[in-house]
Amino acid sequence: MCSWVAVQGAVKAEVLDALSLSETGRQVEPGSGAAFLSCAERPGGWLVLFSDDFDWADRDQVLEMSRFGLTIGCQFEDKVEMTSVARAARHGEELWSVSHANNPKQRLEISGEPPGEFAAIRDRLFREQEDAGGEEAGVDFVHEIPLEVARSVCGYRADEDEMLFSGLARAGGSAEDLGLRKRGLLGILLSPFRAGRR
Repeated sequence: MCSWVAVQGAVKAEVLDALSLSETGRQVEPGSGAAFLSCAERPGGWLVLFSDDFDWADRDQVLEMSRFGLTIGCQFEDKVEMTSVARAARHGEELWSVSHANNPKQRLEISGEPPGEFAAIRDRLFREQEDAGGEEAGVDFVHEIPLEVARSVCGYRADEDEMLFSGLARAGGSAEDLGLRKRGLLGILLSPFRAGRR
């Protein structure tokens, strides 16, 4: 159960400062539990922030981060409900979203206009689902669609990437402190943006 946000063209120092985060100096494997939040700069000018929490990269977080540039957000859980979500936003406005929850297996919800690669990705994975037995299959290929659509835009897919990320902590705090504040993290991270609106 993880999530991540990728922002194109953002300056890492500015993003971390706005979120009151700092790098710990530790290299971590995203999803390993070694750091609640981590980041890495990727090809194409993308800055990826990864969280061990499914809810971290929700719609509100993606909209807020999109003030730094084109933003892709992805949430995925592949243990129980096979839920996956990908969305894009720019300047605080959602451009599109693609989401799947395994009930039924072929359920796919779409809003806005997904990228041009979407149709081919959808058709290929629906075909693989049918070939495997459709709703009776023991696998869920439709779960892959949001993950593949997100990758088609920013080149990153968390469950297949082996790049190490830089661990993050609250500025002036520690990585452990960030983990202890997990439940209230969204409010902490959004506070700089909300304060600016008053």
